Amino acid sequence: MLGRARRWLNPYPDTPGALRLSFVAAYIGVVGSLVAYLNFATPCSAALPAGRQWLMIGLLATMLIVERFELAQDPLPGSRRRAVALLILRVALVQGVVMLDCTGMAVLLCAVVPFAVYFALGAGVSHVIGLAYWCLVALRAWRVGDAGLSLDSITMVVIFTLLLIFVHLIAGHIDRDQRSRQEMRRLLAQLEASHRQLQTYAERVAELATAAERNRLARDMHDSLGHYLTAISIQLEKAQAYRDRNPDEADRAIGDAKESARAALRAVRQSVSTLRESEDRFSLRQSLEGLVNRMDGGPIEIAWRFDGDETGYPGAVLVALYRAAQEGLTNVQKHAQARHVELQIDLGEDAARLRLRDDGVGFDADSLAEHAGSPGQGYGIQGIQERIDLVKGEMRIASHVQSGTELSIVIPKHLEEMAVT
Repeated sequence: MLGRARRWLNPYPDTPGALRLSFVAAYIGVVGSLVAYLNFATPCSAALPAGRQWLMIGLLATMLIVERFELAQDPLPGSRRRAVALLILRVALVQGVVMLDCTGMAVLLCAVVPFAVYFALGAGVSHVIGLAYWCLVALRAWRVGDAGLSLDSITMVVIFTLLLIFVHLIAGHIDRDQRSRQEMRRLLAQLEASHRQLQTYAERVAELATAAERNRLARDMHDSLGHYLTAISIQLEKAQAYRDRNPDEADRAIGDAKESARAALRAVRQSVSTLRESEDRFSLRQSLEGLVNRMDGGPIEIAWRFDGDETGYPGAVLVALYRAAQEGLTNVQKHAQARHVELQIDLGEDAARLRLRDDGVGFDADSLAEHAGSPGQGYGIQGIQERIDLVKGEMRIASHVQSGTELSIVIPKHLEEMAVT
């Protein structure tokens, strides 16, 4: 039974007004019970209506219903007209109890009105109404004492004064608690929204990372396997051309093709193992030396030079330079019809520079840029550009028909500083 009554009086225990209703219910219950008991036990003037005690109890119950009704309206948008109507109703209910009371104790219920107004109309209006009630209680005490203040009248004024002070202090505390709860709910809502936004960002980052990894694998396949397959194709074409004229040279070409196939297999295995290893152990000098040795001795004479120290260079920069040289030499082998190639690598204190120059037939650089990325056109150059962009570098290609081609690349040593600037 007690639990049902508690749920009826406070059906919204998690709302900001729950503590307010609990205080009002407790105050009306204690003071109202005391007033009702004294009126049942104390004989009264015949001028008061019969059954006034039960009518008084009905008014007290109505006061609780009013507070519960206002609590139910708290989640709804505030209405000043509704607050004023509830204020008038409270004043009428309290005044009715005071008029039915013959002990003088019912005036203590007047403190309920400024308490409720504190939350509906603000602290200023509450203080004004509290002061008005204090003046009425003091004037009533003066009249009861026949133009003089008796001890009982003074005691009642003092008690009412202390109650008003107590009620206003409690109202301020509850108001601050309500504001804190509302602010906490607002911050929690913002936190949940931020969490949802972070989840969206995380999903987007995962998608971008997947796309970046897919592009990286595509570049690796093109730069490594593409290079070896090109070499195998050239050696097999050579073997076919020399099959009748020079069998020994054809056998050497077939042997070179087999070695290129073995190297391609090793490259695939190395690419798989690289997924689990750090690129910091990559040696640009050794990798370029192996690349040049595999390609040298054919129809193209390669002259290369390596200056500087790899220490301090990120693995991504060294790998980008190697892939650029590999793709450049492969393109020379496939398309340039060149006899001589110059490859220069300079690892300076601030930047790394690559220069690849051939004496081949050249091409129209503008036409290549227009067709880059289209089916079968320009994937090698596009792959080099993507790698250089990832390490904040710059690439330039200078070529003219029958005038050879020159590839120049500059990559900063410190990627973090370049990213900041």
